Amino acid sequence: NWRGPVWFPVNYLIIESLYRFHNYYGDDFKVEHPTGSGNLMNLREIANELSQRMVKLFKKDVNGNRPIHGNNSVLQSDPHFKDHLLFHEYFDGDTGRGLGASHQTGWTGLVAKLIQPGNPPKSKTKD
Repeated sequence: NWRGPVWFPVNYLIIESLYRFHNYYGDDFKVEHPTGSGNLMNLREIANELSQRMVKLFKKDVNGNRPIHGNNSVLQSDPHFKDHLLFHEYFDGDTGRGLGASHQTGWTGLVAKLIQPGNPPKSKTKD
């Protein structure tokens, strides 16, 4: 995260683009990720990591809390609300807490595409 709002559609487009570039460049093309780490990864590996970061916003952590719910105790622990996920407009870059409108099923609902079986897309041969 980069200490600013996390917008799901922008991140989704970056992830999908990385998969497409990987389809062209293949496994041999590697870049440093994260920057300054000295760790080289191919574009598919980077897309997978970024995808998991986005999905992780909605998953329970080791304490059973979801980053999207922030410090809202009702949403984190009340049995009537804790498993009802909201699709926020954007997310806090440090905590993952959902911000803005909470009914963004159009763009934040893209998380389903990142979770869905078969994602990432299969590599295609170079044209």
